[in-house]
Amino acid sequence: MFTIENNIKSIVVIFLTAVLFSCSKDIEEVNRLYQDNETIPISETKDFKLTYTLLGNKALIMTAPLMIDYSNQKDFSYQYFPDKIKIILINNQNNERTLITADKAFLYKNPDLAELIGHVHITGADGSSLQTGHLYWDGNNRHIFGDEQTTLRQNDEYITGIGFDSSLDFKNVRLNKINGVLKIKDSL
Repeated sequence: MFTIENNIKSIVVIFLTAVLFSCSKDIEEVNRLYQDNETIPISETKDFKLTYTLLGNKALIMTAPLMIDYSNQKDFSYQYFPDKIKIILINNQNNERTLITADKAFLYKNPDLAELIGHVHITGADGSSLQTGHLYWDGNNRHIFGDEQTTLRQNDEYITGIGFDSSLDFKNVRLNKINGVLKIKDSL
């Protein structure tokens, strides 16, 4: 025999079943759309700060007002920093720090490559600096390179060129189409 109590229980069960099945369809649909549409980021982080350690010591500190993570892309995952980025590289053997800043950046996972764009400035621990509009940073080889107007300052030397290739510590710098003020040793 059906009572009001049984009817209410039946209605509640039917309602919950409908909600659960409709949610699972919605979740499946959202997942499908998300996986098919690689332009949707997997996350956005405000006031991003990453501290990377190596053997228990800080090796890198990276900060940015916003990081948009596209690591969900199947073929080419990356992270995008649209509003400035600051990177401090720390050499713990002699407590040297290299500061890198840019207007925006892309960090690609495969290959391990960073692309820095707009007012890129690198200051080494020895005071040397490099300024350019666009550079690439090969993380595996600790190598930087670019093909735009570049200014390099070391000690009293000031050199400009179009395109450059360098180790991150500026010990092996190669500029193309150079001009500037250089010190030349007098051998007489």
